[in-house]
Amino acid sequence: MKRLIPVVSAMAVPVLALAACGADTETSGSDGGSASGVISADDCADPEAVTAEITGELKVGWTAATSGPLADAVGNVIEGMEARFAVENEAGGIGGVQLKVVVKDDAFNPERAKANVGELIQKEKVHVIDTFGSGQLDAIADDQNDQCVPVLFAQASVPAYRDIENFPWTTEYLPSADVEMKTVVEGLKKEYPDGAEVALAANQTESGKGYADGFKNAIEGTDFTIAAEEPLTDPRTAASALKATDAPILVDAGVTTDCLSLTQAVGRVGWKPKTFIQPSNCADGATLYAPAGDAADGQQILRWLKDPASDEFADDDAVTEYREQAKANGADSPDNSYTVNGWAIADLMIDNFKRAAESDEGLSRLSIMQAARTQDYQPPMFIDGITFQMSPTQSYGILAFKPYTWDAKAKSFEPAGEVIDISDEYDK
Repeated sequence: MKRLIPVVSAMAVPVLALAACGADTETSGSDGGSASGVISADDCADPEAVTAEITGELKVGWTAATSGPLADAVGNVIEGMEARFAVENEAGGIGGVQLKVVVKDDAFNPERAKANVGELIQKEKVHVIDTFGSGQLDAIADDQNDQCVPVLFAQASVPAYRDIENFPWTTEYLPSADVEMKTVVEGLKKEYPDGAEVALAANQTESGKGYADGFKNAIEGTDFTIAAEEPLTDPRTAASALKATDAPILVDAGVTTDCLSLTQAVGRVGWKPKTFIQPSNCADGATLYAPAGDAADGQQILRWLKDPASDEFADDDAVTEYREQAKANGADSPDNSYTVNGWAIADLMIDNFKRAAESDEGLSRLSIMQAARTQDYQPPMFIDGITFQMSPTQSYGILAFKPYTWDAKAKSFEPAGEVIDISDEYDK
């Protein structure tokens, strides 16, 4: 079986501008108490609503593709979140405040997402928003930031939305595409010290373009060149065209729906790239790799979540507890990586909600956003050594990965190295 390319850290990202809306770096609140000064309600459309105490029920509104090809993955994420919220509600909620998920279908259409968020804010009166896709995030960001309704852990990876000056009320969950692709390229340098040609398959959504741009940025100044770039509009056509380049490396700058389809297309045209790199959003082995059979063998991925279906975590206490609680609270597919994803996002939210409730300001949209801007937390379902880190001036997020390869015979991801922690590369 091929091993994952050795990945090393050699990156630094520009320091983001200080947050707008009354940002102040002198008080970070990173000790879990008040985060006053990190962000304020001064520039919000309705400051009183932003600072009002949340009582009774805290609503998290999702605009997500509950129809169409992404529906299964999206459904599992939301299922995982609802199960985790149910556990917290049974334990008393956030100081007695119960957690609720409100979902609106956008069919992965940015304009529908924009309309949904308008309804979620104005009609449903949600306190927090989440979404899938960079295009969706772009569509909703202006209204959401103007109304100062936190978007927490958006399922997007485009670096632009980590700019606190322009998106002070927005955070992303997925690793920055620049960070992930820079990490991948640093590893490729070890496997191909003299450089090599790369075949790049790119989804034409904002998310796919973010990965593609991240890879292009990462190879600047190296001996790697892009032999060809093909859109993933038709995976079979893309696979045929990219095979013709005879490039040893194939990079999938895609979204979840591309992972299996590209692998199957590559197999059908009889191509076996020496190195096939999938994006970290292609996380579920049972649905995205196993159906492709031998064509998926040796594919490489960076991960941060524990895999409940893997022997690696068979004796992990957090995984055992997660599976028991998820099953008991309506999660039909607890071993699905997207269910784990939703559970972990809920854990991250709950950590913020609790710290906000314990702050001097009490539980409000403002205190939730202040807590989000100072978070340093490891959800139990994150791989040991990987945390979610934020600061008042930078939206770091996930800064560590563990490399894996897919073993087609065993139908599982196999560890291919230790956790790669790049957090020391950042100016905190």
